[in-house]
Formats: sequence, C-alpha cells, structure tokens
Amino acid sequence: MKEYVATRLLLLIPTLLGITLVVFFAMHAIPGDPIISILGEDYDKNFAAQLRVEYGLDRPVIVQYGLWLLRLVQGNWGKSINSHRPVLSDVLYRIPITAELIFFALLLALLIAVPAGVIASTRPYAIRDYSSMTIAMIGISIPEFFFGILLILCFGLLLGWLPTGRFVSLADSVPQNLVHLILPAVALGFHRAAILTRLVRSSMLEVIRQDYVMTARSKGLAERLVVLKHALKNALIPTVTVVGLQIGFLIGGAIVVEKVFSIPGLGSYGIDAILARDYPQVQGFIVVAASVFVLANLLVDILYAFLDPRIRYEKKGT
Repeated sequence: MKEYVATRLLLLIPTLLGITLVVFFAMHAIPGDPIISILGEDYDKNFAAQLRVEYGLDRPVIVQYGLWLLRLVQGNWGKSINSHRPVLSDVLYRIPITAELIFFALLLALLIAVPAGVIASTRPYAIRDYSSMTIAMIGISIPEFFFGILLILCFGLLLGWLPTGRFVSLADSVPQNLVHLILPAVALGFHRAAILTRLVRSSMLEVIRQDYVMTARSKGLAERLVVLKHALKNALIPTVTVVGLQIGFLIGGAIVVEKVFSIPGLGSYGIDAILARDYPQVQGFIVVAASVFVLANLLVDILYAFLDPRIRYEKKGT
C-alpha cells in the first residue's frame, strides 16, 4: 500500500506538468490579444509594447511557459493582467469558498442518493423504485444553471424563504453563511444525487443476488442487517469511483452555480479569467482544479482497500 501511494504521488508530477503544458499553449492559441482587450481598440502602441514587456508576452511562447513554470514552483504565480493582484493570493482566498460549496453539494448528493438507491433496490419495479428513478431522471435532465434559477425564483423571490444574492463568508457569520449556501448546494448537488441514485440502485441490484448475500439471508439475519452490512459495503465500491470523478465535475458545475448565485469562489474566478483572457489567472485556476481532480482520484484508489479487503496494492509476484 505504501509503495502504491508513493508511486501515485510521484506520477502526479508528470500528470500536472502535462496539464500545465496543454493549458498554457491552448490559452495562447486562442485568437486575440489580452493587452488589446485591456486597452481597447484605440490604444497607444508604445504603451501596449511596454505592457507586453512587463508581462513577458514579447518573448517566445516556450520561454514564457518555462519562466511561468519556474515561478509556479517557487510560489510566484504572477499577477493578474487586469486587476494587477497576485494570482496566488486570489486563488487561496477563493478556494475555501468553493471547497465549502462542493462539500455541502456532495454531502447532500450522498445523503439523498444512498438511501434512495438502497430503498429502490430492495423493492425493484415497485412504486418506490419507479418514483426514485423518475425523480433521478428529472435531476439528470435539468442543468445546474436552470435548476439554480428555478430555486431563486421559487424559494428566493416567490416565497422569500432563503437569500439569493449577497454572499456571507464563514468569518463574518457562520449561520448566515450556511443559510446562503443552501440554494447553491442544492442546485449543484441535486444533479449529482440523481446520477449516484441510479448507480447505487444498479450496484445494489447486482450485489443482493450474490451467493454470500443469499447465505446471510439463509442464516436468518434480519433484512436490514443483510442489506446494510453485507450488501451495501460492496455496492459502494463503484459509487466511490464515480464520487471521485464527480468532484472534478463539481468544480466545473461550480463555475455556473457561483455565477448564478454571485458567489466569489474559484469557479466564478476561473470563468471571469477565461472571458478576460487573463493568462495568469486562467493558468492558476486550471492548476488548482486539475490538482484537486487528480488527488481526489488518488484518494478513491486508496479507499478501495478499506471498502473491499480483497483489493490490495502490492508488487506483482508477491
């Protein structure tokens, strides 16, 4: 196990290096000039040339990439072309906001998906099964931004139960922060809950037909104990895999949800940087998002061994 984790951690280096390479050259391949987007069409050529020198945009692209990568390792992520603020400080400020949103969205998804999937699988093709799958299909079909707008119109404007505009951080007020995150977390987590519900149901239907589950029933164990202790643990293995992948998709979904609910998180930071063609900001956003996605998948691989004792990460031949 230790050797496997160490190997995977070492593989993070070329993986992240490849991601930075693709992102850097893809950004520079997009038509347009960030300097012109800042100064406008009527700009002074001398001042524009001065800005290009200041931000290193006058050098060859491969040289720009090498210098940026060197500064990235040193902790200097550069400054924003538009706001002139340090990219690293902005990213570190926004990471906790997005992490909190993703945490509650994923928690909500699991709290809905696991019970709903288990209940649907224990009585397949019954009313509860059809009801769960119908709601899950609706959840998969509705995009996050549209569902978020519906939540704002219903619970924010029409009923007035929950706030929809101004975001309150944890440092300012914990209760207000949690209240302001209810609608964004529901908008982001409901789609994932629908996906995971279908997956838990299909996994449970496969597991409860296995011989060891039938043996547990034949011993006279209570149905609740058979389902929760013997079947659910093995059924969660594919669910854990998808949860790890969903963390990456949650970052992408957070881009839209944060814009809809005016949350100053990492997602809105990334989309604003892309629209403004702010190279340092986009590169910082992608590095963080890719790192989270890769680390989440590493964590999923490690959890396999705890969920299923038959899974071991050892050398071949041992």
